[in-house]
Amino acid sequence: MNYILPAFKAVSVTFACLAVATGAHALWKPVGFAASFGMPLQPLPKKNDVNINPNRLDGKTAASYVSLMGVRQLATGFTLLAFASQGKWTEMATILVILGLVVATTDGFFLYRSGAGAKGLFHVIPGALIALLAGSVRYLTP
Repeated sequence: MNYILPAFKAVSVTFACLAVATGAHALWKPVGFAASFGMPLQPLPKKNDVNINPNRLDGKTAASYVSLMGVRQLATGFTLLAFASQGKWTEMATILVILGLVVATTDGFFLYRSGAGAKGLFHVIPGALIALLAGSVRYLTP
């Protein structure tokens, strides 16, 4: 069991850095992030577009929402990195059990429901594995 904590440290810091990176991507390029996530948004209308379809205006709201989600992703990553820098691995494990089960499963469900089945599994499986590793740290290490 001596390998669990070092493995968790590597995985959790990697996850935190990826959360910061994906959060920044969603904040600054929401349309691109949404497409890479598996739920592409409609292109935003151009300023001089005289033939604006009213349904396309929802794309601006959706892009803003994706940016807001990016801020939450940034906050998650920075929080996890703060815990890592303070050596609070048990606390970090608790958060990652919750994120791994709740967030990854929810992401996977909605991606599957939107028709992006494989991308849904891409969220569920790693999320479950991270939650399992984090749970092992939380409950099996002294």
